[in-house]
Amino acid sequence: MTCLVNKRLLTWTVVLFLVFNVTVTVVSSSSTSGHHQPIVCWQAVLQCQADPDCRYAYSQYAQACSSVLTGRRRSCPSHCVSSLVQLNLTAGGPALERCDCARDATCTDAKRAIEPCMPRTNGAGAGGCTEARRECENDAQCAEAVRDYLLHCRGLLGFTGNDREGACTDGCRRVIARMRTMPKARPLDTCVCDGAERNICEYVKASMRTLCYGPRDALYAGSGFFSDDEDDEGDYVEEDYIEEEENMANVCGGNFVLVAMATVFGLTSVL
Repeated sequence: MTCLVNKRLLTWTVVLFLVFNVTVTVVSSSSTSGHHQPIVCWQAVLQCQADPDCRYAYSQYAQACSSVLTGRRRSCPSHCVSSLVQLNLTAGGPALERCDCARDATCTDAKRAIEPCMPRTNGAGAGGCTEARRECENDAQCAEAVRDYLLHCRGLLGFTGNDREGACTDGCRRVIARMRTMPKARPLDTCVCDGAERNICEYVKASMRTLCYGPRDALYAGSGFFSDDEDDEGDYVEEDYIEEEENMANVCGGNFVLVAMATVFGLTSVL
């Protein structure tokens, strides 16, 4: 019996040694053979797991996007998109996006499921709200429209004054409608809340949806490529996300986003 156990252990040791050496050889050759040949996805995963930052970001992505990957939902939770952004910022992240499934059906299905959630920065889809806000700030027409928004929609931001706190006036709706016609303002509609501005971004987005149009308004339903409705991923355990969900438990999600306006566009001077 002892001899049989030792023989099995020796067999598995040899197998694991061969697999490790083949993996190292393939990964090393792929890194020196140029950038034209896409890496196979299982190799990209191994490379990612060898890097602590990529390994952590990958685990967060797997948890945040689990409902999309398993087909339980079609829309992309905002924290899934955010996790993809963070994964792509690591050294091994871009290889995971460009990798070749090589006839692996499970890999192909996962790529197909997650593709609509991938952040885009080339105008073909949604990018980060920080960059969208900067683009708007550099455009005179868009920046002026945001100042009008701050004046007429202050109730959405929790400020009192001529506009009642927590109210969406007709003037506010007109400003929003006008901004949706501006090329530099439209990305604010579908951008992904990110960076240090994420909390206020999510708050304004939720206020806009709840107070101005309601969850089933035709203008907003499906206007972005992700949705925060029923955004209840229970297995995503990052502390800042849990705290954010608790703070917004009674507020529905929305899509039109105007971010960090108090500090960026001089809210105090307008008020």
